[in-house]
Amino acid sequence: MKYSLLLVLLSLISTSYAQETWSLQKCINYGIENNITIKQRQVQVEATSSTLQQSKESRFAPQLSASGSQVRRSGRSINPFNNQFVTQSVNSTSVSLNGNITLFNGFSTVNSIEQNKLDQKAATLDVEQTKRDISLNIANAYLQVLLAQELLEANKAQIEVTKNQLDRTEKLFKAGSVAETQVLNLKAQLANDEVNMVTAQNQVSLTKLNLMQQMNMPAVQSIEAEKVQIATITNEYATTTTSQIFEVAEKNQYNLQSADLRIQSAERSIEIARAGLYPTLTLSGGLSSAYSSAAPDRLPDGTETISVPVTIGTLASNPNESVIAFQQIPVKFKENGFFNQMNFNRSTFVALNLNVPIYSQGRTRNATTQAKIQQKNQTYQSQLLRQQLRQTIEQAFNDMKLSQSNFEARQKQVESLDLNFKAVENRFNAGATNIIDYNLAKINLDQAKTNLIRSKYEYIFRIKVLDFYLNKPLNL
Repeated sequence: MKYSLLLVLLSLISTSYAQETWSLQKCINYGIENNITIKQRQVQVEATSSTLQQSKESRFAPQLSASGSQVRRSGRSINPFNNQFVTQSVNSTSVSLNGNITLFNGFSTVNSIEQNKLDQKAATLDVEQTKRDISLNIANAYLQVLLAQELLEANKAQIEVTKNQLDRTEKLFKAGSVAETQVLNLKAQLANDEVNMVTAQNQVSLTKLNLMQQMNMPAVQSIEAEKVQIATITNEYATTTTSQIFEVAEKNQYNLQSADLRIQSAERSIEIARAGLYPTLTLSGGLSSAYSSAAPDRLPDGTETISVPVTIGTLASNPNESVIAFQQIPVKFKENGFFNQMNFNRSTFVALNLNVPIYSQGRTRNATTQAKIQQKNQTYQSQLLRQQLRQTIEQAFNDMKLSQSNFEARQKQVESLDLNFKAVENRFNAGATNIIDYNLAKINLDQAKTNLIRSKYEYIFRIKVLDFYLNKPLNL
């Protein structure tokens, strides 16, 4: 019982989720959030941010390092306390703290910071451009779903028309008013319509799968595209020129802005390379101390002494008479342990270092040349992107104009064929024409309606492409 109830609940949940309606914006948001390429671009932004932070710290913060060592020597060795040879085991400890900071390096650090700022901004714009590209792909896939769904609805409507006519013809056949061939022809037409509907249903499934793949959504469940009633199509570009579109698009395309920033970054690389021609001025300093087990355990503290007579020789005139001198002998001592030695042996230094480059085997000149070449490449890349954008806009604008003309022509065609079908249908119902003329008129109208639906969504997509290049929201 519990197992059956669980299955029912899971079925209800699955059905509810499968019938969830997705708007275009919701699909775009999901696709952006789950796109791996965007995540890679975002990781690159993090990398450039980390590099920028490090370059800032290298300008304002010194380099600091600490070191220490513990050594045990046996046999004949130097007593580090008095630099005398000793023959015993000696334990020694040394510690040091060193630091340095660059005061001037030809503005290399300053230019590195500015370059890293530009690289970070360019990486951020790359993320935004990728989001726009993904949005356009999803919008195209979404329109394909709407197209497939509308074609399916049109096929269903065609089946209803054929069924109604078949029912009427069967009644007439039973009454003896029409031949059986007309009934058989309509049944064949109905079978064709049903085959077309199956094809349309399959196309809906395929377009939904493509949409989900563009969104990077697992195809374990289905989504339902929000039905959008597009009664009229608004075209803001009917009186616009490609030059006007390009002028606006050039200012709004993230990839062009990113390319321009990379040109500036390459210019900073030139200045960084030229910094190798300038002197480098650094300030360094250090603190060190040491301990040795060979040092005396106690040392005079220098506070109290006594005078002790000491014979230092004899008189030259009387060798039997000694020469006495008084030597100060300490009577108070202090411990000479680890911390006392560390304090006593402490030393410091401060140094101002100047390095003037004279000849670097052509490395600085080569680095500058390579940086200039890179700057040229970035400039050409920017020009190439602008050329591609201009050509793409020209093509997109031409496609929009063609799709507009095609859509308007299809509208007129449907209107004309619809009037023709109604006239043929009236004559057929009155027995004034045959089933062949009726089927031909219906097939022509059905095909025209299908072409009209396709041309409508093609026209809408071409408008959205121009919206994309002008950085407008991709709304329906």
